[in-house]
Amino acid sequence: MPRKAKTLILPNTYYHIYNRGINRQAIFRKPADYQRFLTLIDRYVLPVAKLLSYALMGNHFHLTVLMKPEDELPAKIQGKPMSLGNTFGHLQNAYARYFNLQENRVSGLFEQNYKRIPIDTLAYFKDLIVYHHLNPQIHEMTDDFSEYWWTSYQEYSNPLVERRVDIDLTLEKFGGKAAFFEAHRRDIPFPMQDYEFGV
Repeated sequence: MPRKAKTLILPNTYYHIYNRGINRQAIFRKPADYQRFLTLIDRYVLPVAKLLSYALMGNHFHLTVLMKPEDELPAKIQGKPMSLGNTFGHLQNAYARYFNLQENRVSGLFEQNYKRIPIDTLAYFKDLIVYHHLNPQIHEMTDDFSEYWWTSYQEYSNPLVERRVDIDLTLEKFGGKAAFFEAHRRDIPFPMQDYEFGV
């Protein structure tokens, strides 16, 4: 059976990007691992996209991004459709090299090529960001998602946290800060059935 064609990453488009470890194995083991992944997001993702949310879990990650318009992309990838999507492959590869060195391992880290889903409705956009922030509680890693350190919720709620997320754009989509925080007060389990959220 032929492989399904990958969704092309296009400029000026919103995407849900995610992946998990091979056999659901851990891809983050210690705080320094999470921090390294965020540093690599700074290096590989922020030059080509606005980051709107993230959730770094023990064995998987989620990102919500808005790719920059063509004329705001680095000159070396303008007019090269495949190069824009390769950004997230570079992120994974760089992190896998770091992780393998730290753990003295040589095998692959991620289960497959990263998944990408275009975000084509405002409802999906808002549900996705809330889902990312609730992820630690959904997966029973904490009793209170707001206390989990490795999601972008900390950037939205704590002014002392270093910001890499475009907070203003997201709050505008939610209709303001009060509406944003109110959206996070839904009952768990989160109603995921309408969307392909992945892991």
